[in-house]
Amino acid sequence: MKSHLHLLNDYRRMNRLVQSGAVFCALDTETTGLKPTEERVIEIGAVKFDKSGVLGTFSTLVNPRVLIPPFCQELTGITNKMVFGQKEFHEIAPELLEFLDSSIIVAHNAQFDLRFVNAELERMNHEILQNKAIDTLRFSRWAYPDNGHWTLQFLANQLGIEVKSAHRAEDDARVCMEIFLRCISDTMDKQKPALGIVGAAAAVAEQSGAM
Repeated sequence: MKSHLHLLNDYRRMNRLVQSGAVFCALDTETTGLKPTEERVIEIGAVKFDKSGVLGTFSTLVNPRVLIPPFCQELTGITNKMVFGQKEFHEIAPELLEFLDSSIIVAHNAQFDLRFVNAELERMNHEILQNKAIDTLRFSRWAYPDNGHWTLQFLANQLGIEVKSAHRAEDDARVCMEIFLRCISDTMDKQKPALGIVGAAAAVAEQSGAM
């Protein structure tokens, strides 16, 4: 499988990026296993946002055309019966890609989610994602180096972020968004000053070039 994971990792510039007006899309997938070349996506959730707040949401179950292992059913609560009759990935891909557009993808352990989405795109002979991305797992390790644990659920509990439905894609995406914003607000002493109106347009270009 091809790999195009353009991860932005200068975490001192995240506040600049947000204040510049950049559009982000927190993304989460639920899958039948851990290997993107062998397993399939069964649910995708995404929350689009910018500095003004949430711009929209995307959520769908996906028919993987294979049986969901018992462990995955227990973890996610997604059963074979739930995905039976749902659209397959190639059927939901156009809407997903339109929703993501050119936004900066934010995901917890971003390589996992992006590689699964890219594997599904490759199966339908479609170009893989070219979006820049931010990994909140890495960002949170930078923001909270003394934690010892940086899982999505641990961080949500630590930061007082409400978890409504753990291991379901849309709610995990929302939690990921909130963790991303908290990582910024909790490290403002390390964040580079936000740019004014004149410099805002150059912020994304600076982020891309410096990372």
